[in-house]
Amino acid sequence: MAPSSDTACLDEPQLLDLADGVASKELRARADTHLDRCPDCQARLAGFLRARAPSTPATQTDAPRTPTTLLEAPPSSRRMPLSALERGTLLGRYVVLERIGAGGMGVVYAAYDPSIDRRVGLKLVAATDQVLSEARAAARTQHPSVVAVHDVGRVDDRVFIAMELVEGGTLRQHLAHARPDWRGVTRLYLQAGHGLAAAHAAGVIHRDFKPDNVLVDRAGRAKVTDFGLARLAAPVDSPPARASTIIEPAPHIASTAAAGTPGYIAPEVLAGGRVDARSDQFSFCVALFEGLSGVKPGAAEAREALARASVPRALLSVVQRGLSPAPAERYPSMDALLLAMERAAFPRTSRWLGVAGVLAGLAAILTAIFVTRGPRPCTDSASRLVGIWDASRKASLHEAFLATKAPDAEGAHAALSQSLDARAGAWTEAHRDACEDTHVRQEQSEAAMDLRMNCLERARRELRALVDVLRTANANEVSGAPQMARGLSDVSRCDDAEALARPVPPPSKGPDVEKVRAAYETLADAKARDIAGRWSEVQALAATVEAAARAVGYKPLLGEALLAQGRVKLHERDEKEAARLLRQAVLASQAGRDDDRVIEEMTLLVQVEGELAERPEHADLWRDLAQSQLERIGGDEQLESNLTFAHGLVLTRQGRHAEAIVQLERCIAIRERTQGQDAYVLLDALLALGTAQRGVGRLEEALATQQRTRTLLVRHVGAEHPFVAMTLNNLAGTLIKLRRYDEGLAAFDESIRLFERIHGPGQPANYLMSLYGNIGAVESSRGRYEPAREALERAWALAREHRPPGHPDRAFIAGNLAVVLAGLGKVDDALARVESMRAELDAAQSEGRRSQRHADLQTRMAEILLKVRRFEQAATQARAAAALLDELGAQDERATPLCRLAMALLGSGRLVDAERVAREAVALRERAGSSLPEDLAEARSILGQVLLAKGDAPRARGLLEQALEDWEKEGASAFTLAETRFALARALRRAGVDPDRARTLALSARDAVAPTPEPRSPRLEEVEAFLSGAPPPRAAPGRVDFAPR
Repeated sequence: MAPSSDTACLDEPQLLDLADGVASKELRARADTHLDRCPDCQARLAGFLRARAPSTPATQTDAPRTPTTLLEAPPSSRRMPLSALERGTLLGRYVVLERIGAGGMGVVYAAYDPSIDRRVGLKLVAATDQVLSEARAAARTQHPSVVAVHDVGRVDDRVFIAMELVEGGTLRQHLAHARPDWRGVTRLYLQAGHGLAAAHAAGVIHRDFKPDNVLVDRAGRAKVTDFGLARLAAPVDSPPARASTIIEPAPHIASTAAAGTPGYIAPEVLAGGRVDARSDQFSFCVALFEGLSGVKPGAAEAREALARASVPRALLSVVQRGLSPAPAERYPSMDALLLAMERAAFPRTSRWLGVAGVLAGLAAILTAIFVTRGPRPCTDSASRLVGIWDASRKASLHEAFLATKAPDAEGAHAALSQSLDARAGAWTEAHRDACEDTHVRQEQSEAAMDLRMNCLERARRELRALVDVLRTANANEVSGAPQMARGLSDVSRCDDAEALARPVPPPSKGPDVEKVRAAYETLADAKARDIAGRWSEVQALAATVEAAARAVGYKPLLGEALLAQGRVKLHERDEKEAARLLRQAVLASQAGRDDDRVIEEMTLLVQVEGELAERPEHADLWRDLAQSQLERIGGDEQLESNLTFAHGLVLTRQGRHAEAIVQLERCIAIRERTQGQDAYVLLDALLALGTAQRGVGRLEEALATQQRTRTLLVRHVGAEHPFVAMTLNNLAGTLIKLRRYDEGLAAFDESIRLFERIHGPGQPANYLMSLYGNIGAVESSRGRYEPAREALERAWALAREHRPPGHPDRAFIAGNLAVVLAGLGKVDDALARVESMRAELDAAQSEGRRSQRHADLQTRMAEILLKVRRFEQAATQARAAAALLDELGAQDERATPLCRLAMALLGSGRLVDAERVAREAVALRERAGSSLPEDLAEARSILGQVLLAKGDAPRARGLLEQALEDWEKEGASAFTLAETRFALARALRRAGVDPDRARTLALSARDAVAPTPEPRSPRLEEVEAFLSGAPPPRAAPGRVDFAPR
């Protein structure tokens, strides 16, 4: 039987006529139908068009790029033709499983990605700079209605694109088999349209939208694929294998005149004009028209087909505008088009009821008709977000952001919209699944569905509340908006009906039902303000909910209200009120059997007790209770990661950095496993990990961690963001520890400038206080006392204004400022400053408890007393500091006061005791596993000085040489090195060796201390006497040269 004229392939003369533009009307009509279904003819026609196209490359629309992984395939995969890769071949990290499709554009394989333990699709296309550029652009479009592009790799002259593997077929195939009515068609195209709009928001133009480039998965979700890739592709000479789950789109015409598929190309593209988002809109409306009617616009039978389908006139008007020949006459954006589609196709019920007038009987009839003829079960999930997060709400939020005049308003809106689109997509999917599990798959009871639906309803309220709050955002809130969506509840937790069933159920009858519902509405408003950082509003709303919960006696609601208030007090650093509220929250949630909430509250109590209140024994108790609760409910990785993070923070605060690293790395591993290696939720743990690594001297690791943190932050929130400024502060501290002073101080300055660019001069006070304090400490360690004093005085002024008496920040700054004052010769002022702060700490601590801040001040006092040779007093202070740290369990921190104690004992002539204490300090720093040479160098230098005083010049010389080598290798300042250089000079002279080097070392020490005021260390007259060969000036029993770092 001969093939029909519709199915027979086009012959070469016909293809040449089409390429030359001289085909007859009949041939064009036949080609329009046939080319949509025949990859071979499309490939041959594309080849003829390329042969006739000028050599100048086609004009492109620039799109923002995003970093993607560029993987090189191993040599083994390059020896095999790409159209015949065997199972097990490696392309980058991907393992080829099978070939699932091919066409004029390339070959598609199913592959396995071991890093995320899932199947992906690998598409192989010709490698050009344009392909790489546009693949990366497509990768930045993340939306539930877009097939995700994971990364891009290169194999010889081709590129493979790793993407989401969608189980299903094309939209064209779905419409042919499912044959939905016009409503079903419109819903599918609305989904695809939102994916297209998300691409436009990311700066990506599709250029080839058609039903073949939209996939529909088995759950009926539409996903757009192949953004801007097809027009750059070269054909692969291999026939199709079998139906693919990533459908290879048909090749399309690509020339300087047009890019796209015949029948879907916008008029301006055919005319060689500018391609933009409105060109995609035209192609979208062609495809939508075809989906509604079964034929393309302009076909003779179109009107009759539309009438048979009962497509509303209002919807046809929307499509007609999108098909306007002039781009300016179309909708200004896809979002605007989609909003018009939603209003035309699915007007709100209230609108139709309003048209009916005031006749109650007619309203009842309309309601009955709506219920009787309503949609099939589980098909209305997406419509439940209308008025919550839809095109209209997105547009109004955009206007609100622009009205703030925030410099990053446009970008913030785009980023936030992308996040909220993803949240909305996840909510819709979860809602549909919850419904289908009962009404379609019949896998769960009505009661279980109700639990899941109640959970999803709370998530919906949160989404509504957050959008409402952001519509009144100020410029600062707009800057922080992109990451706010991450504060919304995770809808995946609504899948666990068993966990949702644990709490005491809410009232089911009587007036309390409405009271509880209204209270949860208010709680959603409070959470939205919590996310936005409007703490006073959160406090007021949560207090209202607390009163309502107490009135009805509903414990789970009471627990949440108290938790919300406790979080506010934690943010405000009010340890007493935070602890009180959170303890009450635990009791209420326990009584209400709300296990997840109990663990959350206990985790915050770990932070409050361990970080704010510095009561580690209380923090340990709450951690143990939370851990036992976790075990009782069978574990929960999200809650576990939060608990390990809090524990890590507390350990860091206690100076138990090695233990903190274990906890923080465990937290990061859980979050990477559950949310990916680039997830935003990693940031807080990475910040803490960098600090802990620095605390044990793993400086290069700390620097790498902090650089990863900064890169991840910029990727998520942009370069001009407060979080980036915070990270610069931590990065600067590590650079200083590495003796890269200029880089470190520059990072501190950059952080201050960034904060003030965002918040204005002198803001935010809390962070600037920390930064000025850090600059002062660094300048002090270099002997630059005047710039150190200026910085620390600015920090102290901020601390007095923004920190309550006895606060650890006040103690830290006061101690540093006292040392600087002593360095400037103002010893009495320095001692008075420390005594005043110690009295302040005593008054602020309840029950006579002492903290690590007491020990720090005592160590500072010892340093100052050593400067003026009050050795007995210095020994008393240093000994007390070491004992307190031992009592607090901060073993890593004891070496510093022990070093001060050894110097005090040396100065008072108690050499045997001095040697014992110095050896303990050396052993402690060695046993701590510290890889920071300066810490160990300090202890060895002190032990060397003690041995020198005892007359053991050879062993003293060895220790001093080793200490000096470590310090010089790390780039320590000459001021810091002065005491060790002068001690080594004396050891060399006493040993009768290398007099020239001894003189050079002494000269270096003199040059370091000469510019500084008295009391100098070492004393200038001692160095001058050494250089002149005269006996040293008489001093107290024993001698001491001490320069605190």
